[in-house]
Amino acid sequence: MYSVEDKIAIITGAAGGIGLDLAKTFAQLGAKVVAIDAKEQDSETVKSVFAGAKYQPLIITADLTKLEEIERTIALTEAQWHRTDILINCLGVNTRKPIEDYTPEEWDKILDVNLKSVFFMTQKVSERMKINASGKIVNISSMMGIITWDGAGKFSLAPYSASKAGLISLTKSFALALAPYNITVNAVCPGFVDTPLVAAVKNDPILFEDIICRTPLKRFAATSEIVAPVLFLSTAASSYITGHALLVDGGWNVQ
Repeated sequence: MYSVEDKIAIITGAAGGIGLDLAKTFAQLGAKVVAIDAKEQDSETVKSVFAGAKYQPLIITADLTKLEEIERTIALTEAQWHRTDILINCLGVNTRKPIEDYTPEEWDKILDVNLKSVFFMTQKVSERMKINASGKIVNISSMMGIITWDGAGKFSLAPYSASKAGLISLTKSFALALAPYNITVNAVCPGFVDTPLVAAVKNDPILFEDIICRTPLKRFAATSEIVAPVLFLSTAASSYITGHALLVDGGWNVQ
């Protein structure tokens, strides 16, 4: 019930942070992993990360904001593994600046990566899942899609928050559309996670203190603490859960 062994799992944003830990964990648990990222992944790093895995992952470099790249990715996956059982949309970007300073180009990039790519990746992968009347889709959203934070008065996360709120709505829409095919769609909404993406925030004493004050558990999450609920939502143990946005935020939302 809690197993992903021999399941084919596509994981986007797999070159670092949460995505890399997801790919590593799923591979260690016997899944056939397709690890996708826009950044080319160093072969030696990949070799060391996935050493001892039952199956060596299929590594794909692709820009998932482009439909043709999504279709190429799916074709490569099917050529090697013939189907997809699990899709984890972990790709994401962020920018921090005052709300009046954002440009149209920055807005477009954040929405393209965080929302557009997920919509079309899910659309195309779910077409294949329908054939087998089975599938698990998990979107990595953010607590910022539910709450707001002003960076201790230093900046706005408006485009990022809008994209992550949109992703939660998208999750519910796909959950409704795909339920007749026994495909579940859920979102995990992390708070602050200890990854290179938040190093600048963590190293700023004012921002760090503000975050810790607002977080009842008084710390950042480890990537493994995000991997665990994603893993649960990717297995048969969560078969009656769909359309849900699970906050994993150290209690921030109860403040």
